[in-house]
Amino acid sequence: MKCEICGIREAVLFVQQITFNKTKEMHICLDCAKLHGLSGNFELPANNLFSELLNDAEAVVKQQKAVCPVCGFSLEDLQKKHRLGCPECYTFFKSEVFSILKKSGIEGTYHGSLPKKLPNFRSILTDRMIFQEKLDKAVAEEDYEKAAFYRDKLKALQTSSDIHFLDDGETDE
Repeated sequence: MKCEICGIREAVLFVQQITFNKTKEMHICLDCAKLHGLSGNFELPANNLFSELLNDAEAVVKQQKAVCPVCGFSLEDLQKKHRLGCPECYTFFKSEVFSILKKSGIEGTYHGSLPKKLPNFRSILTDRMIFQEKLDKAVAEEDYEKAAFYRDKLKALQTSSDIHFLDDGETDE
């Protein structure tokens, strides 16, 4: 087959562009491909192509065989049952859980009743997150005085949150 651009040389590349419902196909020679900005190593040996495909397939198989280190629940079990084996599974399979929820049309916000003490909890939780970030940054910068300060703040927040939430947990309706 001849190149559809120059009509002189033999076409060695097949280019297919798919946009919505339209498909464009072209057969072009190597010189025209380079001339029109298609760059790359077009002379790949077939064994390289097959080895790359094989590596990709092996990566997918390894991902499918992913198993929670705590309970042994597998990704395959999650995909079949849409349930998890233990609390650690939520962390281990986080991206897969979000993917399943998104496909099911479930959004990630809670709309039920909330504890009356939630505002206190939220402020403590956000303060903890902020101090943890600052602690991590101080340690990374090797500023150990600041790190000790933020560590102490985190400990104080932990003890205050333990005291606040030992009380009764009434809910707002």
